[in-house]
Amino acid sequence: MATQEGLDVYFFMFTGMLVMFLLSAAVVVLFFVYQKKFYNQQVQLKETEADYQRKLTRNNIEKIEEERRRVAKDLHDEVGSIFSTLGMKIIQFEKKHNTSSGSIELIKESKLLVDKGIMSVRRISHNMIPNELEMFGIAAAIEELCFQFESKDGLEVDFESQGLDKCGNQEIELALYRITQELISNTVKHAEAKRVEIMLVCNNGEVSYDYQDDGIGFDHEQVRRGLGIHNITNRVEMNGGTLSYHTAQKGFGVSIYFPVKI
Repeated sequence: MATQEGLDVYFFMFTGMLVMFLLSAAVVVLFFVYQKKFYNQQVQLKETEADYQRKLTRNNIEKIEEERRRVAKDLHDEVGSIFSTLGMKIIQFEKKHNTSSGSIELIKESKLLVDKGIMSVRRISHNMIPNELEMFGIAAAIEELCFQFESKDGLEVDFESQGLDKCGNQEIELALYRITQELISNTVKHAEAKRVEIMLVCNNGEVSYDYQDDGIGFDHEQVRRGLGIHNITNRVEMNGGTLSYHTAQKGFGVSIYFPVKI
């Protein structure tokens, strides 16, 4: 009888220990399941936030481009028309009135100012909506942009391109055009550079872009915080590209890569 009672005690102790072990194991499993579920939720939340930020950035950039088109059209149609009409009125006045030498000089200066106004309107309108980009592609558009900076700011720009007739992504082409505008503008304003080199290559459906100036360089953290680099980064990332920049005491450079599907 005593032996049977001892066996029952051992049985209950074993059963109790087994139940405690199973409960502990269940708690541990539930903890890890909860942790994994929580981690997955956090990852999903971050992906949702990143996707929302990308969509927000794309929407903002699209609105900016739309506003640029509207302003460019208004400049070309309204302000350009006013300058053209003013130039015609000056010519009509010159033909109908006998003018003194002083008046002739004033008319010439007025014509010159009107011509400068028309050229400025065309230049600003062109920068807002690059016709070469839509008509001839990114290589022609960047080449024309470089020519404008060379003529206006005296900056030597060496631009080379390869294989771009094989890559026809309009969003990436517009992004590269705006990026080039931003980079050259920053070089002119801050770098004290004399020369810029730009290489644009499309090979096997991939687009690579390299920009380098010979200026004084920038502080690494200053570049990271700069609004221009932030805008450039947004345009690159929203089109699925990657960006890296390199700066030192002499010169500043940017390398961009887009995995384009043909």
